[in-house]
Amino acid sequence: MFAMTIWKHLPIFLTLSLSATGQELVSIEKDFKKARQELASQREKIASEKPALAKAFDITRAELVEKRRTVRIARMSVSDRKALFGELEKKHYLSAQDYSFVEGKLRDYGLTWETFLLPGEEASYESTLSGLRNLDGTRFEQMKKRLAGLEAGMGRLEKLLGGSVVQGEAVAPDGVVKKGTFALAGPAAWFIAEDDSLAGSIVREKGSRMPQVLPGERGEIQTIIAGGESIVSIDVTGGKALALAALEKDKLDIFRKGGFWIWPILTIALISAVCGMVKFTQIFRIRTPGSGWVTEILEALSAGDQERAETVASKAYHPAADVVGRCLGFVKTGPDVVEEVLYEQLIGVQNKLQSWLPFIAVTAATAPLLGLLGTVSGMIRTFNVITVAGTGDAKPLAGGISEALVTTLFGLVVAIPALIIHALLSRRCQGIAQTTEKLGLTLVNGLRGSRFTHSHSE
Repeated sequence: MFAMTIWKHLPIFLTLSLSATGQELVSIEKDFKKARQELASQREKIASEKPALAKAFDITRAELVEKRRTVRIARMSVSDRKALFGELEKKHYLSAQDYSFVEGKLRDYGLTWETFLLPGEEASYESTLSGLRNLDGTRFEQMKKRLAGLEAGMGRLEKLLGGSVVQGEAVAPDGVVKKGTFALAGPAAWFIAEDDSLAGSIVREKGSRMPQVLPGERGEIQTIIAGGESIVSIDVTGGKALALAALEKDKLDIFRKGGFWIWPILTIALISAVCGMVKFTQIFRIRTPGSGWVTEILEALSAGDQERAETVASKAYHPAADVVGRCLGFVKTGPDVVEEVLYEQLIGVQNKLQSWLPFIAVTAATAPLLGLLGTVSGMIRTFNVITVAGTGDAKPLAGGISEALVTTLFGLVVAIPALIIHALLSRRCQGIAQTTEKLGLTLVNGLRGSRFTHSHSE
């Protein structure tokens, strides 16, 4: 009976139990949400307090490290302290050196970057340029300004790699300032004037803020500035190759560089050339008589035909003709007298052959001395410029160095050919004199053995 009562009321009990479990789940869910909110709140609180705690922890740790270091130093001996202090001083010195090196490099970069900015680009970097020009404040603040200049330079470089166009001014070859547009691509730049009167590549002269234009390729530059594609030439030397080409075309520039002393050298070169031409013409006309010339004269003398002998002697275009002609006038006095006359005439022949050659020898010796004098003058001029302007820029020194080198060059150019010409002409004149002496002695020996001499002596 009791069991039947339980089974009868069991469904009601289960319903009540399930109802109680649902209420507990709702309560648990509310508690869980509340706990999650509290956890999120605690996390936010911890996150907000964490930086301060971390900072305090770092400070405490740094203080602890410093105190430990102080304790360690206090426990050290005097010698150990001095050694540690020396190491710290060395590290400080090396750090200062590194800082100064980096600071110097950044300063140089800032100056170079500012120099390469075109007039139209300065407005875009006004704040950075102002910071580089006014380096006030602590060294840390100065370093920040220089690093800002480095960042600006890197940004400009990235911009140039893709190509850019800016407005600005440039100087034409005649010195007139033109307004126009710059097309930039890496280190190369081109310019076209607003009035389309000037177009060309850009070169930067050292010490000049305004870029200069080398005219050329107008159509290609217009296409590039308009946003199109075109092929243009790039001078990777920054205009130096074109400048060298212009100097090579100017043939008179080397004479201007030689200064005053180039003109005396050119004068003696002219004198040497005239003397050489005159002497060469004189020697070129001389023809050595044939082997039968003296024999024919001796045969005429043996036949007693003095007039014919003189006629044969005069036909030769050689100094021996005059010498033999003079000797024929003394044939009747005997061979010894003829020989004396021969040697007397040979002295005159040698003097005549040596004429003009001393002038060539003097020019050959004087030209390098004048070149050396110009070298000394140019070096003195160079040292005077160094005294005033220093050695930072080699361009002001070019005048004195050019004078020193060009005068030496011209002195050697004049002296070497003059020496060669003098040696060749002297050798040729010596050969002519020896030939004249040989022919004269042949005549004397022939007279000594001829019948004409025997008959005359009898």
